[in-house]
Amino acid sequence: MVSWQTIQSVLLFFGPLLLPRALAFYRSIRSRPPAAVRSLPPTTSYALAVLFVSGLIAFVSTLPFFAPPNIFRQTSSRLQTPGGVLLARLTALKTPTPDDQRLREVLDEGGLDARLLYAHYGPHVLSSCPFTRAGTIDAAQTYFYYALPSILAPHLFHLFALGIATSGVLSGKEGARWRTLAAIAGIVLGVAEVYIVATYDSRPNARSTRLSEVDFVHWKLQVWRGLAIAAIDGALGWVIWLQATGRAFLKPPSPAERIMDHGRQLESLLTKAKGLGVVRNGTVRDVSMRAKVTDYWTKEGEIMKDVFEQPETLEAQRNALKRLDTTRVGREAEAYIDSILDGA
Repeated sequence: MVSWQTIQSVLLFFGPLLLPRALAFYRSIRSRPPAAVRSLPPTTSYALAVLFVSGLIAFVSTLPFFAPPNIFRQTSSRLQTPGGVLLARLTALKTPTPDDQRLREVLDEGGLDARLLYAHYGPHVLSSCPFTRAGTIDAAQTYFYYALPSILAPHLFHLFALGIATSGVLSGKEGARWRTLAAIAGIVLGVAEVYIVATYDSRPNARSTRLSEVDFVHWKLQVWRGLAIAAIDGALGWVIWLQATGRAFLKPPSPAERIMDHGRQLESLLTKAKGLGVVRNGTVRDVSMRAKVTDYWTKEGEIMKDVFEQPETLEAQRNALKRLDTTRVGREAEAYIDSILDGA
């Protein structure tokens, strides 16, 4: 159904877009410092929950329980089997519904064209479309327009989920960074399904003589759609998680963000310095507190003097001085003083 030339064209179109991002992802993993890993922000976990629910619903929709019944597979009948025989075989399995009766009328009236349209668009479109009848001129085009809303509906809901998951309010800048790429992926997926349905060639089904040779594209597309949506949601959730936890796709802050961060740090340091100044002034101005401080340091000096005069302490100091690299300590002290003076 999808030719190798079509696959090559898609790869040539999306390759220049996806390959640089894949290389950037690999390089970001190789160059990521270990200290950059952090816990997942709470807001980002909400976005991942939305993607998980969306992907889970899409994956569950691929199960046969949610697919419309295929009367040919239910009755193990060929595509050319008359409608009366189909209904008789179906009656042996279950009680026919009004929809089954209506489908039989459409198949009997439309002949082989109705059966080809059945494999193409499914039973609901074939039995409920009021604008044309199977077998008439331009019936396939009319059925396509009638089926278009049901084809686009899952993709619209998927785009809505992607928009919520990549909104700056819910997922922060980690999810908002992938908003455009996620929207493009969702739109491309919808356009691809519409293109497959619009250009599908039913002529090979007309030549099929066995049930296994019939290509029921309507049922296949439901499975492919669900798997593709689940894959997109899973991949998007993975890259958002990698970026939110600092494991990949690290982006250095902009100059404005760095200036704001330094400003907040300086403001915090100034607040602490003012607080220490207030405490120091209160201590010095109060006579009793000043006396307590003076007494403390006097006693502390006497105690430490006694400690350093003990033989064990003197021996430990001499051993420590022997192992100490005074040149390296001097360089470190000088660098520390320079950093303080430069920061001031």
